[in-house]
Amino acid sequence: MRQKYFRVYVVLHIIGLLVLGYAGTYVLLQTHFWLVSVWVFLAFVALLVSLIRYVERSKRDLSYFLLSIKQHDFSNNFAYKNKDELNYAFDQINTVLKDLRNEKASNYLYLQTVVEHVRVAVICFDESNRVQLLNRAAKELFQKDHLPSINSLAAISQDIAQIIQYTERSSKELVKVKIGDQLRNLSMLVTTFKLQEKSFKLVSFQDIKNELESQEMESWQRLIRVLTHEIKNSVIPISTLSEVTLHLLKKEEQQYAQLNLEAYQDIIGGLETIESRSKGLAHFVNTYDQLTKMPKPKMITVDLFRLIQRLISLFKSDFETLGIDLRLTISEGLQIEADPDLIDQVLINLLKNAMDAVKDQPLKQIQIITKNDEEGVSIEVMDNGNGIPDEILENIFVPFYTTKQGGSGIGLSISRQIMKLHNGSLYVNSTSKAGTAFKLQF
Repeated sequence: MRQKYFRVYVVLHIIGLLVLGYAGTYVLLQTHFWLVSVWVFLAFVALLVSLIRYVERSKRDLSYFLLSIKQHDFSNNFAYKNKDELNYAFDQINTVLKDLRNEKASNYLYLQTVVEHVRVAVICFDESNRVQLLNRAAKELFQKDHLPSINSLAAISQDIAQIIQYTERSSKELVKVKIGDQLRNLSMLVTTFKLQEKSFKLVSFQDIKNELESQEMESWQRLIRVLTHEIKNSVIPISTLSEVTLHLLKKEEQQYAQLNLEAYQDIIGGLETIESRSKGLAHFVNTYDQLTKMPKPKMITVDLFRLIQRLISLFKSDFETLGIDLRLTISEGLQIEADPDLIDQVLINLLKNAMDAVKDQPLKQIQIITKNDEEGVSIEVMDNGNGIPDEILENIFVPFYTTKQGGSGIGLSISRQIMKLHNGSLYVNSTSKAGTAFKLQF
């Protein structure tokens, strides 16, 4: 009924206008009742005005409704009768838009509450580097109630401002900055996104000073334990043998010429052991010096396909001798900015470890895989050995920690340090009886 009401109303008015127009004309021209024709024409005019007002009212209501939407004013109610289709539609649309606005306001309030609640500092910048969002944790971290733009942040730390300005894609950085009287270690996560064709950067800051200090303390404790073990292993035999040798010499000091063969051999043996342990201690110190004096990388553009092929040629005879099945999944044309000599050193160390891991396997298999995904370029070296036990896995990057006979224990430590110098990471994933995978993430 509502759909036909407007049409019926207009049609009836038009029919009425035709009838009245014809009747008024007939009475005026065919009869002498001119006064009747005047009343008929007045009725015609009244009906015409009613039709015009009805049509214009619909147009006026539509204009008013659209203007309310433009001004985001959904407080108006459009009164309608049972058959007033247009006002009914206006009122229904207005109710829906009002509900949507209330839902949007509720979602915004919910998001704002969550952002304010989290203890991670969050700042959002627009394309002009103006601050669009600043939560309470950020205000407390930077000790500012208001940060209008990135220039305000640059006054606190140029490093932070530059990282935000020159980051084109999502990235994670570690920055040291002095805020007030405190030096803070901030973990920055920069995420870029687009909203309604506008670019934004969402930056989160987390002070990880306590975590770093705990980790640093734990690393130092592990290192000190290893250093103590190595030094004790050398110093105690030297001290003991020196004491025994001195005792023998003092005992025989009046009879050097008649020094018996057994005492002589004991002294020689002790001195040789002292020499051996002294050289071992000297080697240990030299190794430690090598670990602490890494050369600065000389960055050039490196083609990974060529780099890996060159390394494979070095180990080709070893693979054939040991019967190792080498599988390569290498993307051609994949390039990184790196020092090829240092990356060679890392990959050689990983390949040697993989070869050692599979040497007792009936089916010896090593895989090298290169990838380029949303996390960046990566190289994986995987083996199908027995895996690394959990108690050993947590210590493999600790300097001088080794389970190999005659191993120095610095290969993986140096490898991770080299990756850090390349702003990358070295990860390990090992499963018992299934093998180990090392991943170089650039």
